[in-house]
Amino acid sequence: MTVRDVIPILLILLAAGLWVLLDVIFWDVSALLLGLLAVALWIGYSRVRPAQRIRNALAREVPLPARADPADLYYRPSPPRLGWNWAALILGPFWYLVAGLWAHGAILLALAFTSGGLLIPLVWLYAALKADEDLLEFRIARRSVY
Repeated sequence: MTVRDVIPILLILLAAGLWVLLDVIFWDVSALLLGLLAVALWIGYSRVRPAQRIRNALAREVPLPARADPADLYYRPSPPRLGWNWAALILGPFWYLVAGLWAHGAILLALAFTSGGLLIPLVWLYAALKADEDLLEFRIARRSVY
């Protein structure tokens, strides 16, 4: 057993110890995240057979659909600024996550949670008004080469 195999086991034991000793929700969540980090490190660096199977499954190549000509995206009429998207109004930042805009969704969720819920109405309103424009900009940026 190498040091690379021992460190994730120690992290899991540390997370389990924190879980038992501390009775505060923040520390429970921190211990859980530490345990998940240890499992991810184990999967990433271990030479044991289950970890290699998981790595091979994650590294499998998935065929991508044929891409359209980027000019089709550039020369379309742009959506009006501040359009209205009902799905984004209902789902809020989760609409961004479903649409594949991970950075936008994470930032909006972080704003909603770190404000203690005070900015939730504004975050949902922003999502409803800017969703179509953000999605078009994302598609154009994904197909362009800088």
